[in-house]
Amino acid sequence: MQRRRELRPAPALELKTTRFAGIQIILNSAEPAALDTHISTLFAATPDFFGGEAAVFECGRLPADAAAPDWAWLVRELKSRGLNPFAVQNASNELAAAAVQAGLLVLNAATPAPMAAEPEPEAAPEPALPEPVAAPAPHIAASNTVPTRIIDKPLRSGQRVYAAGGDIVVLAAVNPGAEVIADGSIHVYAPLKGRALAGARGDVTARIFTTCLEAELVSIAGVYRTFDTALDAAVAKKPAQIRLADASQIVIEPL
Repeated sequence: MQRRRELRPAPALELKTTRFAGIQIILNSAEPAALDTHISTLFAATPDFFGGEAAVFECGRLPADAAAPDWAWLVRELKSRGLNPFAVQNASNELAAAAVQAGLLVLNAATPAPMAAEPEPEAAPEPALPEPVAAPAPHIAASNTVPTRIIDKPLRSGQRVYAAGGDIVVLAAVNPGAEVIADGSIHVYAPLKGRALAGARGDVTARIFTTCLEAELVSIAGVYRTFDTALDAAVAKKPAQIRLADASQIVIEPL
């Protein structure tokens, strides 16, 4: 008689290496007890295996009505075990809002569906030309342009600066452990040794520029790359730009 195979429940979280380097933390549960138990078990044999590698929480498997986990606690627990979570992806609005409060970035924001095209109205008869009148004085509309944020002091480990809605220019070193984030592009006219995350709200045309590339992590519109392996000699510690190709692949080029 054939035995019936028992299905094991999915673990509270799983770890997966992503295409662009770094670690994906797949959440199957937001229950604190389940997460605590599985984290303790998972890292028991290899407490220092990851060595501070960047990681992103993948929330796509959580139920739509799942309550937000204690993000701050979860980040502390994983950091103490060698992972360095910095963002969430595929999160509901409630999960994303709670993650932002805990200092995490939100990647892969949903894009509104395009509106259906409306039928063109029938052409109306041309109206009679009005009598000429004096032209009104020109009116200059207020500009909606977001000013570029400029940082002229070195950024130390643990510091984070964010340019909401625009670009950021850094005129001093971004040291290891520091983060520069912008909704637009990032310009670092000094050594970039920390992290740079451009297009934070999904702008795939954003770019990162630096006069000396030594970064720990770079990201554009949620596509990110870490540098556990040595950079190519053409860009290592040299002027470089970082952009997206086909909206999905990080490209690093000499300037």
